[in-house]
Amino acid sequence: MLPPHAESVHSARSFATGTLTGWTLGELSENMELVVSELATNAIRHGLRLAESRAREPIRLSLLRRGGLVACTLNDPGAGFPALRDPSPLDIGGLGLHIVESLSLQWGWAPLAPYGKIVWAVLRTGHREQPDPLDHP
Repeated sequence: MLPPHAESVHSARSFATGTLTGWTLGELSENMELVVSELATNAIRHGLRLAESRAREPIRLSLLRRGGLVACTLNDPGAGFPALRDPSPLDIGGLGLHIVESLSLQWGWAPLAPYGKIVWAVLRTGHREQPDPLDHP
């Protein structure tokens, strides 16, 4: 869980790097740090601002691994949805989801009941994993 403060973005990056190192997936750390940083920043900047009555609620960050794929998920209490936009050259910011899209195999979001949303991105590791014998073709 991340407190609703800008400093939490650093904590999110550290958590991602530490988790990937523990999974011996350090080669994915740089890209995952960027994805986690952008999603956490958006959750704090937009998700909490749009949910002012719940702005003190924590943001939940999870990393999930399945074979050669690692998913990053962030839950926030905001009802607004993330959308790619095309900022003008003079805009400050606005490229975060473009970064997420360029580094991810896939990304998306879904509303949560009774409020809030989950935003996720999936990254692929650089090496091929052995298939799980419990997986069915």
